[in-house]
Amino acid sequence: MRDLTFLLISLCCLGGCRSPQAVLHTMESSRPCISADVRPALNTAVVAEARSIEDYVQLGLAQNPAIAAAKHRISSLRHRIPQALSQPDPMVNTTTHLSPVETAAGRQAFAVGVSQKVVNADRLATRAAIALEDVRAAEQNLNVVQLEIAEKIRIACYQLLFVRKTIEITKQDAESLEQISEVVLRQYEVKQSVSQQDVLNVQVEQSKVENQIVALRQKEKSYQARLARLVHLSPESSFDILDPLTPALGPLDANVLTSQAVTARPELAAQVANIRRERKKVHLANLRNKPDFTVGLNWIATSSDGISPVANGDDALLLGIGFNLPVRKDRIQAAICEAKESSLASASQLENLKDEVAEEVFDLVAKAEGTADTLQLLQEDIIPKSQRTLDLSIEEYTNGDVNYVQLIENWRALLKYRITESRLIAEYNQILASLVRSIGELTPISGTATRIAE
Repeated sequence: MRDLTFLLISLCCLGGCRSPQAVLHTMESSRPCISADVRPALNTAVVAEARSIEDYVQLGLAQNPAIAAAKHRISSLRHRIPQALSQPDPMVNTTTHLSPVETAAGRQAFAVGVSQKVVNADRLATRAAIALEDVRAAEQNLNVVQLEIAEKIRIACYQLLFVRKTIEITKQDAESLEQISEVVLRQYEVKQSVSQQDVLNVQVEQSKVENQIVALRQKEKSYQARLARLVHLSPESSFDILDPLTPALGPLDANVLTSQAVTARPELAAQVANIRRERKKVHLANLRNKPDFTVGLNWIATSSDGISPVANGDDALLLGIGFNLPVRKDRIQAAICEAKESSLASASQLENLKDEVAEEVFDLVAKAEGTADTLQLLQEDIIPKSQRTLDLSIEEYTNGDVNYVQLIENWRALLKYRITESRLIAEYNQILASLVRSIGELTPISGTATRIAE
């Protein structure tokens, strides 16, 4: 029995044998596994207080389920590290002799053995390093998700501000249309200088404005639902936004922004981690040239009724050591070449990502500059002239110098230009939001615009 006890103790030692460095890696990298009863449910939290755009961004970063999923993905990958550092489980085998083996020392009817495959320590460390690079890539992918969520929230806020501003402008122009209606009605009732058809046409235009406001209200609800999804709140929330719809105009240097993007974009950092992982896979493939060892102990029960007069009945204890012979060089070399090609592919992918980042930044800067130029022309030239044209049209219509068709056309033009102004302001800020994401920052739009302008 002492031999059997020694065998079991050896089993425990072989199964838990690990280098101090591997133990340290395991202690630093492992995390307790937390299980939870997950039941899908809608978020019914209703928020009524007004917030700034950046407040909504922070709320989304704290509550968005996509970000939570990315964080759990990181935790999941971290648990691969202790698995990679661990030696294989020991193997236990038993043998029952259906026909006992007769020996001089006694009969042998039962045997038990334990074996442990001891993988090369460098191979274990390399596997753990590969798992660690997967964790680092996942951490950068979390940053990608955060940047995308922040961008989408800012864009949704500016879309919501735009549709609300459009409703405000439409209501203001409805008041102008009401003034036109009074002028037309007065011309019809007092001077009889216009026909009843002009009166009816004005009323039709007023009905169109009311219908347009109804459509804008429906669109406002759609944008509220989009923002609710991004910040993980109930669509019933009011989503009042403190920020005004104003453009943060400033000069943009595409070369400076591109350099910043190449340094800060998490997609590039994640690809760098993938390159390091592929290079470690090359090293792991080279380690196939080194053998793994298998250590085994076997205990054979021996009875004391042997045929020899000096039979002692002592149990047999055997120690075996084996190792694989890495003689399939073609297979090993093919694995090495495969890993090298994957490493080269990852490096080429990094260069392709850099080109895509540069293209995206230059494209966004060009769009921002074009939108700013159009907005400036609209604000400084077109809208003031259109307003003066409408004022003159109302006056000249009273004098009979302008017909109804021209009057309404001038009114429609001013309404269109004012809505276009708000749309361009919203689009400019949305482009800035995309530019912030493109250069790899989570900073507020205003702070980024100020820094870019400097």
